[in-house]
Amino acid sequence: MNSPSSQESNPYFLVVDDHEAILKGTVPALRERYPKAKVLMAQDRQTAQQILNQFPLDLVVVDLSLPESLGQVASPEIGMQWLELLMQHAVTKPNILVVSTNIKPLVRLTPKINIYEGGFVAMDKSLPIQELLKLADLSLRGSIYLPLEVRSRPEFDRRWLEVLTLKFQHGLSDRAIRERMGIAERTLRNYWVRIQDALEVVDDPDKDLRVQIELAARAAGLIN
Repeated sequence: MNSPSSQESNPYFLVVDDHEAILKGTVPALRERYPKAKVLMAQDRQTAQQILNQFPLDLVVVDLSLPESLGQVASPEIGMQWLELLMQHAVTKPNILVVSTNIKPLVRLTPKINIYEGGFVAMDKSLPIQELLKLADLSLRGSIYLPLEVRSRPEFDRRWLEVLTLKFQHGLSDRAIRERMGIAERTLRNYWVRIQDALEVVDDPDKDLRVQIELAARAAGLIN
């Protein structure tokens, strides 16, 4: 699992919001929190897409309500459409933090969010900047977190169950698990993060994280 300090030395962030006041608050906060990051800005969908095509983005902070181009009226539909395209981006699968006054439309994307290979976090725009930074950290870890008003109640993903079974009932290493399941290293790393989050296992420097995950999985009846 990656912490913010273990990200690439010069990551690229993109903040997409048509409100200049929001950009003036969010962008400096991200630059202070991640001094090595190149923080880019866009105020409309077209500019955001151009930046996505040009840079290998590590984190995208985006409002759901966006205009198609500068001077046009912002719309949640435009923001939702671009968010779907962003999640389908074949090259980078950037980590995503949605910051919006109305996050309920995300309900329509929860099935795709739950299987997304990057981090995906959402928050209400009224929350303080410290909450945004905390959730940016979470997204960069590859975690998925949705507020209660948009959170679906999915079953524990069958691929996560397969990982738990191969690790704790068959004793396979991560390399062997990847080979058995035919998945990439990043995908398995994301599975572990999501398993941890789903089981509500908190990082504790005095405890072995995998042991804590195993104990929680057994307590939940997910493995024998």
